Amino acid sequence: MSAQDIDHYSELALFHDIGKRAIPQAILNKPSSLTPKEFSIMKSHTTEGCRLLAEDPALSSREDFHLICDVCRHHHERWDGGGYPDGLSGRHITPWVQVVGLADAFDALIHPRPYKPAYLWTQAASMIADGACGAFAPDLLLCFRFNIGEIYSGVYLE
Repeated sequence: MSAQDIDHYSELALFHDIGKRAIPQAILNKPSSLTPKEFSIMKSHTTEGCRLLAEDPALSSREDFHLICDVCRHHHERWDGGGYPDGLSGRHITPWVQVVGLADAFDALIHPRPYKPAYLWTQAASMIADGACGAFAPDLLLCFRFNIGEIYSGVYLE
């Protein structure tokens, strides 16, 4: 990828959780485990994001609108097909969306949530590498393992 591509995809990645605007606050902020019904509603943020974005003429008319929807809809897909909403696997998940999904998982682990404390970044990195957050592309995990210290310092400490 060129630096220009990375900048472009980084901008598009900012839309990945826009669908959470359609999720009730009681579910988003619940301090305990979600029920199966609540989890189903939470998972709908992926498809709701595409719906919300399609309602915005300025976004829906963009040439790269399909890329924005790709990241909204597929950032919770996993390499082994165990993700949602479409159960995509392997190379059916675009590489840049795989990166967003891994970054999203890492970020969620190192920040506190109403239902869990923050993990140390080293513990979060191990959890991802060991598969606790679902399966990611092997080549992506290899890159993650070798670079997470530098990434963490550059993104979170500067």
